[in-house]
Amino acid sequence: MSLSSSHDWPITPLSSSLSVSANQPLPSLSTTQEKRIESIWASALTKHPTLYNGRVFCADIIEPSHIYGHWSEYRRVLAQMKQPDIYGHHPLRPLAVVGLMRVKEGVVIGRRSPNAIYLPHYWQGVPAGNVESRERESTINLANQLIAECQEELGLEPAECKIGIPLLACEHPSSHIVDIGLSLGVSLSFDELRQRSHDKGNAEYDALELILPHSPPSQNIVPTLKAMLERS
Repeated sequence: MSLSSSHDWPITPLSSSLSVSANQPLPSLSTTQEKRIESIWASALTKHPTLYNGRVFCADIIEPSHIYGHWSEYRRVLAQMKQPDIYGHHPLRPLAVVGLMRVKEGVVIGRRSPNAIYLPHYWQGVPAGNVESRERESTINLANQLIAECQEELGLEPAECKIGIPLLACEHPSSHIVDIGLSLGVSLSFDELRQRSHDKGNAEYDALELILPHSPPSQNIVPTLKAMLERS
């Protein structure tokens, strides 16, 4: 998969006091859209049987200090990844958290597994994942969302993670995923982190790399990571 120029990825600087609220209605679907979603979901399950149709937060309004949106379904989001035009002029904008992780020696980035549904082989900030819920809460805690990804993807304990301020929102032009970049400090060395990820992580990444903030990989880098590094 080839990404468009980073200039095509809209970026919104965020306030340190950013709040995220689920106060908008779930959009209705046409019969045609519902059939397309079901077909895409069924096909995806044959390749990835463990897929779960969880609740995913989608942004409707993005401002530097406030994000307003609604709880949707992962199957709707996946359908848009596969068919970007499925919702016409009203695309979903699923929210994701992405860490700009610092360990004792520098910044850590991860290369997405070849088996990843979205952007395999690309380097990104770690960890990263959809903003999701089982409770349909009306106020979203982004720090808790990022800590959950630290535990799931890298095997880290909450006490080892210090979540910093929101940095920016960056929208993927095709899938309309909106990455919320957050600074993240981890109280481990890079070698300790890599071993922990190997022992307790979920294999989301096939490689972790330690970099200097102004020396990212030259190829296959998600523009969100580039934007976060430029602002760090």
